[in-house]
Amino acid sequence: MTDKSQLITIIIPFLNEEENLPIIYSRCENVSNKIHIQFEYLFIDDGSSDKSIEIVKNLTLKNNNVKYIQFSRNFGHQKAITAGLKYCSGDAAIIIDADLQDPPEEIENLINKWKQGFDVVHAVRSKRKGEPRIKKVFAHIFYRIMSRITEIHMTVDSGDFRLINRKAIDALNSMPEQHRYMRGLAAWIGFNQGYINYVRDARLSGKTKYPFIKSLSLALNAITSFSGTPLRIIFYLGNFLCLISLAVAIYVFVAWNFIEQKIPAHAGTTYLTLAIFFVSGLQMLCMGILSQYIRRVFDEIKNRPLFIIKDTNIK
Repeated sequence: MTDKSQLITIIIPFLNEEENLPIIYSRCENVSNKIHIQFEYLFIDDGSSDKSIEIVKNLTLKNNNVKYIQFSRNFGHQKAITAGLKYCSGDAAIIIDADLQDPPEEIENLINKWKQGFDVVHAVRSKRKGEPRIKKVFAHIFYRIMSRITEIHMTVDSGDFRLINRKAIDALNSMPEQHRYMRGLAAWIGFNQGYINYVRDARLSGKTKYPFIKSLSLALNAITSFSGTPLRIIFYLGNFLCLISLAVAIYVFVAWNFIEQKIPAHAGTTYLTLAIFFVSGLQMLCMGILSQYIRRVFDEIKNRPLFIIKDTNIK
């Protein structure tokens, strides 16, 4: 019999996934029937332009536990997850993308780990099928850099596929920051954190919503949201350049006044030009890093809503 004492919310953010939505629902239902736990489905439409939302609305006619939220436009994957956590009603929630790269069958393992007393259970990718080599290399390097420069322990090689219990959900919902990196926030809240290993499949159909450039943007957002290391690097670079400038000034003073070494005029011009280009380039880099942090402050003080709902069947 189905365990009615527990309800698990399956949060499924999507963008133009009309071919995959019926399949992921069917596979999740198979898991629900197998483990005898009731699932609530919460589909988040992040501004789709195909027939995805119509497919979800048809599912609501077959199952009263199917809910949906339709955004007024594309607000981004991280904010779609945020909406799912805000409006879910389960004892725990499992976040899974609609592209079926994360196998719904792994939901059973996430729940089993949760029953062992963990509040957050991350799904760690032991292998990634069907992804470009450059993206896999970039992801491998990024996760290890993040684990070193952040002050919190972040699970390496985990994406957004995870289980979060009600206590952890309430903690995440209390943080309304604009630039959201949910993988980092899930680690930041603490509690008992566990993980399972799984093999990530290739996308079943459709196009990836996280090409390399967008993944790079997400990485930049993660670093500036959870680490002050780039700001410390600017401080160290400034001190280093001051020391180098002082050393060069002392050398020139001694060479000209005590050693009587003549420095060719053209050499001085060349060195000065190179120094100007180097320092100017470094200043632009530092200003770019500072601007990323300043932009986050600017977005926070505007206090705009994280998303706008166009339509929903949540009462």
